[in-house]
Amino acid sequence: MARYENKKMTRIQNPQTGSDVYQTERLTAEYDLSNMRFLWRGIDTIRQLYNCTVNPVIFDQIGSHWDNKTGDVITLGGIEWKLSSSGKKSGYKYILKNLHEGFVVLLKSFYCELEDHGPHLKIECTPQIIDELGLEKLTNRLRQIGRIFGDTLEASGVAVHMALDIKGLEIPDNFEQNLVCRAKRQMSVSGIQSMAFDNMAAASFTYGDKETFMFGESSSVQFCLYNKSKEAVKSDKLDWMESKWKETPSIDPDRIFEPEYNDGKLTGEADTVHRIEFRIHHSIIKQFENGQFNRTQQFDDKGNLIKAGELVHIREPRDLKPHLEGLWLYCLNNFRLQHSTSYVHPIWQKIEEDIRWFGVAEGMLYVRDQKKSAGIAGNRNVAMMIGNMLRLAARRGLTSQHCANQLMALGLESDIANYFGLRLFGNAGEVYQCLFEFVDNRLRDHRLNGVTGHRYELDDYHAA
Repeated sequence: MARYENKKMTRIQNPQTGSDVYQTERLTAEYDLSNMRFLWRGIDTIRQLYNCTVNPVIFDQIGSHWDNKTGDVITLGGIEWKLSSSGKKSGYKYILKNLHEGFVVLLKSFYCELEDHGPHLKIECTPQIIDELGLEKLTNRLRQIGRIFGDTLEASGVAVHMALDIKGLEIPDNFEQNLVCRAKRQMSVSGIQSMAFDNMAAASFTYGDKETFMFGESSSVQFCLYNKSKEAVKSDKLDWMESKWKETPSIDPDRIFEPEYNDGKLTGEADTVHRIEFRIHHSIIKQFENGQFNRTQQFDDKGNLIKAGELVHIREPRDLKPHLEGLWLYCLNNFRLQHSTSYVHPIWQKIEEDIRWFGVAEGMLYVRDQKKSAGIAGNRNVAMMIGNMLRLAARRGLTSQHCANQLMALGLESDIANYFGLRLFGNAGEVYQCLFEFVDNRLRDHRLNGVTGHRYELDDYHAA
C-alpha cells in the first residue's frame, strides 16, 4: 500500500437537503453520495475461546447419549442442545447448538488430551444475542455457558465480525482493481466469477454477478462486501434485520417520523441493502496485543527488561469495547478503496468519517505482531532443529500430530515455549497449540513444494 496516498476529497454537505458531494482539489472528479445511507452498524459474530478442563460428568453424559443413539437433543445445564459430532476440520469432537438461546458450542479439542487443561471450548454467538445483551452481559453469559462444559475456565481469545449495512451503495465497476490489498493476480474458475491471490492468506473471490466480494482468508483478517437483502432471505433473518434497519429515521424533512429503510409493503419494492463486513480471527487479535506490548516494552543489550510497557488485553467481548473503533479503522486501511493513487474513494471516506463505535482507546497504536521472547540466544538453534526435523518428517509422510508430540517429548518444552514467546508455566496447552499450528503449516508447505517426492494425503486439520 506504500505507493497509495491517503488523501481525502473536499466534502460539501447540506444537512437540510441531505446533499453529500465529494470533489478533488482540481475538480477533475466529483461524486454524489447523497443517496448513500447507513442503516446499522454492529457486531455480527463473536467467537469466544476458553482453555479449560472438560467437565468429566458432562462429557460422559454426552458420550453416552451419542453412543446409544437416543436422539440428537440433549439437556445440559437446564438448556436443550442439538448434538452432533464434528470432524477434525473444526478441531473439536462435539457441536452443541441452540440458536434460540443464541449459542453454538464446540467441545473437546482433538489436539489436547481430555484430562489436560487446554483449548477445549469454543462458543459462537448469534447477532441477535449480541445485540440483546451487549458486550458486558454477553461476557457474563458466555462464562455461564462455558461453566456447563468446562472447569478451571480461562478466556484465551476472541474473534469478532464487525459489520456495516448500507442503503444506496453503488459498487464501482472498477471496485476490485481499486481495492488496495495484497491480492493481485486474477483468474476465472467454475462457479466463481473471479478469484485473485498471491497466497491463500491474501485470496480474493467474486461470486455471482459481482454481488459478493471476499478478500482474505478466514484465519486472518477477511473483508466481505455482499447483498445483505438477499443473504437475509436465504438465512431466514430478514425480519430481524429489517427491525434493526427501521430503527434509523429518515433524514427527509417530510418523513421525519418514518424509517429510512423501505420494506416494500407500500411501494411493492424494498430497498436493497449491502453489507461491509470485516472478520477478525482470534489469532489476529492476539497479534494486536503483541504488537502494542512489544512496541512499548524495552530491553537492554543483554535482553533484560528495563521497561514493562503497556499490555493490550483483548480476551473476552467486554475487552473489545475500548478497541472497536481502532480495529475498524485498521481494517478500513488494510482493505482500502481508492479513487486513484492519490485519493481515497469517497465511499471509504464517508464510512471513516461518519461511522463511530462506542468506546475508543486513546493513544493506542494498533500494530499486529507475533509473540517475541526476551532475546533468547538459543532460538536460532531451536528453529534449525525443528526445521530439519520437519523436512525429514515430510519426506517420510509423518503426520502433524505425531511430529508435534515427538517434539514435545524431547524434554525441550521451555526452549519451545521461549521460541514462541510464551511462558511455559500455566500455558502448556497454548505452547502445544502454537507448535502444532507451526508444524502443520510447515509440513503442508513442504508437501506442496514437492519435498516428499511421494504423494501423501494432507492432514484434515485446518486452524479453526
